[in-house]
Amino acid sequence: MPRKPAHLQEDTLGALRAHAFNLFGRYGYEGVSIGDIAKGAKLSKGALYWHFPGKEALYLDCLKRLHGIFNEDVFDPMRATADGATGMVLMFQGLVRLFGDPRIQQGVAGYWLIPSTPETAEIIATQRRFETESQKVIAESLRRGVAAGQFDLVDDDLDDLARAIISLIEAFVLPMRHLTPDEIRPLIGVLARTLFRAYAKGSALSRLVSQL
Repeated sequence: MPRKPAHLQEDTLGALRAHAFNLFGRYGYEGVSIGDIAKGAKLSKGALYWHFPGKEALYLDCLKRLHGIFNEDVFDPMRATADGATGMVLMFQGLVRLFGDPRIQQGVAGYWLIPSTPETAEIIATQRRFETESQKVIAESLRRGVAAGQFDLVDDDLDDLARAIISLIEAFVLPMRHLTPDEIRPLIGVLARTLFRAYAKGSALSRLVSQL
């Protein structure tokens, strides 16, 4: 059988990735079969296997796409600033942007439903690496804020607070299909103001909080 022209292959791959991303986001790894994805993308299983060797590889591709969205909306802006307090403000602003991002509006809770099997070992390792790197970004912003006298925290608490923030972010992510961005936005605002009132120092930070 002759190969499709390159632009048609790209269109097919894009449709496949988009459909798989949404299905895995709603139903998780075990809740979706190759047949489900192929049917939804209007492809044969053979055409799907032309692009990906199996479900694990396709799921991993989708998971990395999700991580890219998180980085784009939240963590890359934090990495780009040297000011700790500004970094934390950017984190909360990024979360508001994330929860309004049309690419994830159908829900992504399924990406936290990964069974622990030999087949999924690389998937689990990829997710853990992303969570570890995300925690480091938050902890580093807090650390810079402490060094600049912006936050009243001891160094021993920074990593634990970063992990706690990641857990709260996940708690917002999981019910996304049932909450609108307008419903999530005030919750993020309350969390942001609570953090700053608990740990922020200096009058300049009140101006930063007003941006939330």
